[in-house]
Amino acid sequence: MWNNPSKVVRYILFFLIAVLGISSQTNAQSKEFGGGLASFNYTGDLIRNYSIQNQTFGINLFYVKNYQYGWSGKLNFAAGRIKGSDENPIDPQAAIRSASFQDFITEISGQATYEFLDFRNDKALVKFTPYLTVGAGFFLINRAEKTTDYSDIQLMIPFGGGVKYSLGPLWTLNFEFSARKLFYDYLDNISQEIITDKRNSNFQFGDWNDNDWYYFTGFSISYTFWGVNCPVPLKK
Repeated sequence: MWNNPSKVVRYILFFLIAVLGISSQTNAQSKEFGGGLASFNYTGDLIRNYSIQNQTFGINLFYVKNYQYGWSGKLNFAAGRIKGSDENPIDPQAAIRSASFQDFITEISGQATYEFLDFRNDKALVKFTPYLTVGAGFFLINRAEKTTDYSDIQLMIPFGGGVKYSLGPLWTLNFEFSARKLFYDYLDNISQEIITDKRNSNFQFGDWNDNDWYYFTGFSISYTFWGVNCPVPLKK
């Protein structure tokens, strides 16, 4: 399924519409607007494994509509720097390549979230809940020079989880970590290249069989607007 991005998008969007469609059957409990700090990280041809030293910072804004049974729909926007380099080369060819990138990235996505605990309830025993999230979206990377022809706008699939903590009936703290599944190999501007050094022909300048990934970490606060259900007038 992952080899067909358009099919993946259809499945994810159908899932999101189904979740958002709960509003036609249940009364929306609340809406949230929030924002905070974001952090991006990357793995790909320049850096194979996730490294905390490669974190960059940005901002995060979101709108959430909460429904019953722990479900909510979220529209998420984030922007900031993302980077990677051959500072710690993974093989001899990476040392020769000595490549790096640092670009500004902007993303927007729709996500469905499931909260495991009813932490907003007045009778709740705890003021927090873990949650999971999945969705679909796009990101834009502003890049002046490219190694080949590709679009600046690309599809991504966000999935991950986090923890929410209630500061009261109106304010909520949120910590989230999620991965972005990509469907192209040029986030780092590196993929297949011609190897000119035959002495190291067992190595590659880039791995074009494995698409790049990037990761989102967010710490934010949101304000909740509670809906008031109007009584249905009795028929005479």
